[in-house]
Amino acid sequence: MPTHSLLKGNRPLFSLLVVVFITHLGSYLVLPVLPILLKVETGLTAAQIGFTLAVISIFMQVGSVVGGVFADRTGRRFIIALGALIRAGGLIGFAYFSTYSLILLTAAISGLGLGLNAPSTKAFISSLVKADMRSTAFSLRGIFANIGMAIAGLTVFALFTGSSKLIFITAAVIYLGASVISWFFLPAGCGDENCREVKWSEYRQALKNIPFLVFVIATIFVWALYVQFALVLPLRAESVLSNGKDISIIWTINSITVIIAQTLITKNIIRNIHPLTSVGIGAICIGSALGSLYFANTLFFFVFTGIIFITGEMLIMPTLDTSISQLAAARFLGMFFGLASVFTGIGEAIGNSIGGRLFEVADGGQSTVPYVTYVIAGFVIFIGMQLLRRWKPLSIIQPPKSMPTAAPNTDSATSHPNPINEG
Repeated sequence: MPTHSLLKGNRPLFSLLVVVFITHLGSYLVLPVLPILLKVETGLTAAQIGFTLAVISIFMQVGSVVGGVFADRTGRRFIIALGALIRAGGLIGFAYFSTYSLILLTAAISGLGLGLNAPSTKAFISSLVKADMRSTAFSLRGIFANIGMAIAGLTVFALFTGSSKLIFITAAVIYLGASVISWFFLPAGCGDENCREVKWSEYRQALKNIPFLVFVIATIFVWALYVQFALVLPLRAESVLSNGKDISIIWTINSITVIIAQTLITKNIIRNIHPLTSVGIGAICIGSALGSLYFANTLFFFVFTGIIFITGEMLIMPTLDTSISQLAAARFLGMFFGLASVFTGIGEAIGNSIGGRLFEVADGGQSTVPYVTYVIAGFVIFIGMQLLRRWKPLSIIQPPKSMPTAAPNTDSATSHPNPINEG
């Protein structure tokens, strides 16, 4: 079924995709320049900036767990609208608070709002379309998300280079709009499914799945490396470019690259190599991109680095989702993805904390130490994934083309660097 046929007559799905577009537009007005704003205008050190981003990651995962549980009980519309409203409050805090303790409080509120949105949005998409059209629906979600990211990066680059407070206020207003649209245009309840109470005994099913646990624990290292891009690139750009905020254009270019190239990479690479090899190669790309930042001294070079990074991201993102779906019990697929998200948050929090400290100790990024560390980490992750590939309990993970049935429901279009992978 063509994508336009999927949207035709399905007003709730279209409204939900509009919310996805709006939330990514709001988030990516802030994301590319947040480390710069925290450093230049608030006076935080690199270590404090890294810890602030770690707080966002941690509370995003708290929100994901809480939101997933309550969405099944109260309905997803309420949780999505509430999450957008809380996120707006966090963004307002960034605009007006300057003391470190209040910034951490703002980061916690902001992360909580993001977390409430993500599981509810994905579950809602699943409930609004037939099972055989979910992959198409999630691809549409990725397209709407990347359009929002592309417009946001271009907007910051063109309009907001001298008005930091206005960036946060504008993003907050956008999230308020998302909250209003969610409440008035999304259906109440849980879509075509009956809202039910989640039993805590169901969560224990995942804790008995040793291959799943080993795999998601291993992904902590992937996420710890992955999240460095949103932290290190802005800080490095601020130190070598006349206007560090210009690097917001990189997120626009990356989003356009994903829209154009993700399908080609999935078809020609991901579907033809082992998933753990795909993750390992992606880690090498990300490590190499981060390492090359040491030589970056022009905007063009930063753009080139961003393309290397996004290539690694396109190899990793759909592969991780597909692998988790193969390891998960079908009956508890949503729960497994929720728990995997927690490990994502752990990796991001560790990566942001260590990355900020490493950047600070290395003389504000002037030393080669952090950049060499990133490259080495990419190759170590590749080796680790090859070792896991030889572990028999993980033999269930296979390339999509080797699977006996259609590819499972995964959000393969994209998710972007940082702790901001909302809805």
